Amino acid sequence: MNPTTPNDGEWLAGITRPNPTEADYEVTRIEGEIPRELNGTLYRNGPNQKILPKAGAGALHLFDGDAMVHAIRFDDGKAHYRGRYVHTESFDREQAEGTYCIGGIGVQSEAPLENPPPAIQPNTNIVPHANRLFALVENAPPFELDPKSLDSIGLWNYDGKLLGMSTTAHPKIDGKTGQMWIHGYQPIPPFIQLYCVEADGTVSLAENVDAPWPSMMHDFAISQNHVIFPLGSVTFDIEAMMQGKGFGEAIRPRDEVMKFGIRSREAGSETIWIDAPSPGYIFHPGNAYEEDGKIFMDACTYEDSAAVLQDISRVRSGKFGTGLQGHPYLYEIDLASGTCKETRLSDIAAEFPRIDDRLVGHKNRYGYAATAEPDDAPSAVFRRITKYDRTGAPSVNREAVEGQWVGEPVFVPRSPDAAEDDGFVLNLLYDAKRGETAVDVLDARALDREPVARLWLEERIPLGFHGNWLGA
Repeated sequence: MNPTTPNDGEWLAGITRPNPTEADYEVTRIEGEIPRELNGTLYRNGPNQKILPKAGAGALHLFDGDAMVHAIRFDDGKAHYRGRYVHTESFDREQAEGTYCIGGIGVQSEAPLENPPPAIQPNTNIVPHANRLFALVENAPPFELDPKSLDSIGLWNYDGKLLGMSTTAHPKIDGKTGQMWIHGYQPIPPFIQLYCVEADGTVSLAENVDAPWPSMMHDFAISQNHVIFPLGSVTFDIEAMMQGKGFGEAIRPRDEVMKFGIRSREAGSETIWIDAPSPGYIFHPGNAYEEDGKIFMDACTYEDSAAVLQDISRVRSGKFGTGLQGHPYLYEIDLASGTCKETRLSDIAAEFPRIDDRLVGHKNRYGYAATAEPDDAPSAVFRRITKYDRTGAPSVNREAVEGQWVGEPVFVPRSPDAAEDDGFVLNLLYDAKRGETAVDVLDARALDREPVARLWLEERIPLGFHGNWLGA
């Protein structure tokens, strides 16, 4: 990197800067040609604080920020963009007050309110299911939006079956059955909740799950017959919470190996807890499947849970270290013996693992992730897109140029019955030198080549978290 250009931290801090512009327009600056087979909508979500604290955006925690949902609609070789804020009660109240009065993890309220609404910012994921669209965060129930207009509808409580304080931002939709499985966690017993929403939208299961300790369980996994809960080496400090300290101060590392909770997807099933070989923390599993009495699950694992907790709070300021260095791991869980093996698959940092969604919960060959370049600083994830092959074939990389950063890759099959890797990988690319955002359409079978199409958006989109595709 040229010494006159910003370092990795400064780049990332700039990428997360809010841009509170809601827009609606046809995308006209297109390099290449949008494939005619691409018909549907790419939804994206991320924090985009509209009213900033006096200390500025750099003081916010990475998880802080009002939710803005972005929809890029592809139709017959054309594309349309729409971006809208999610109008929760707390968002609307803060806009009415005109000051930073709700507060978050990084900065507390600067103008405390009487009878404030719950601070809800569903800024982490955006998931379509059963003709509904849900904006999600892990400290609230799902927030429903209109899939076409993105107009806000309201919180959804699982048809009155909500058990705990909230549910997470990472449902798993079985690629064969269409069932949506989702979990919740909380710092008080029972520590975990589990739900199943059928393909038609009815809630068929809502159960509590016991766990050895309360942990921030950001994500989980399903296989064909089982649910897998990754219990990381972190825990809630209940005393700190009772003293009124925020979420960031109430999460502590735990000097213990990770555990995996395994239970059948059948109602009323018990959960067994199996020790992993090492301590660590998992934000995102890739996929899990069953074979020969074992569950195989890949995930991006952080070996140092203390470091990752510290560094996610520093991303907005650009002052972080090696804590964001998670690596791809494969976990082999033997259900008969109750044992687990782990294999580190790469020394290159990776995050946001995704697969062909048609195979969620079932055996897959290919996976995709945002990764670092081998000679980059350990914290510089999101520098390229990598395609992995479970058969051991070499990985394929789509390299970004200096000053460009990638986001979570989303695979879209060329047709409903196309082969696993026959399709496109969609990704939001941020060009820090231009200060612009583009949507890249990559050929999944030629990921290392130039994009099939690059769509330059009129408004910069801050670095977000997750997105999903809804076919036409």
